[in-house]
Amino acid sequence: MADFKPRPGTFLPLLEFSQREKSAAPSPPASPVTLLEILGRQVQQALPMADLQTLSGIESGRYRESLKSLRDAGFVAIEGDPLAEVVRLTERGAEVSRLARPA
Repeated sequence: MADFKPRPGTFLPLLEFSQREKSAAPSPPASPVTLLEILGRQVQQALPMADLQTLSGIESGRYRESLKSLRDAGFVAIEGDPLAEVVRLTERGAEVSRLARPA
């Protein structure tokens, strides 16, 4: 392997591709609607609270605020013991989730 040499002309396209990937538009920040979309994709329309946060990629403080706003609006219900809480879509939340999906 010490004598491995790339073919001439193969490094530049790789470098250009890498640069395009880095400069691509960043994905929009996650929002409460993101949580509804994730729950709406689940068969049971519910997930353990920690799993939902992991899938959403939302930072902890913002995640709690988002969940509170969704619960206060009646879109989600939080059920279970404090260490095993599950976030479940309500009927109203399921409807919003369906409407928020891209066409």
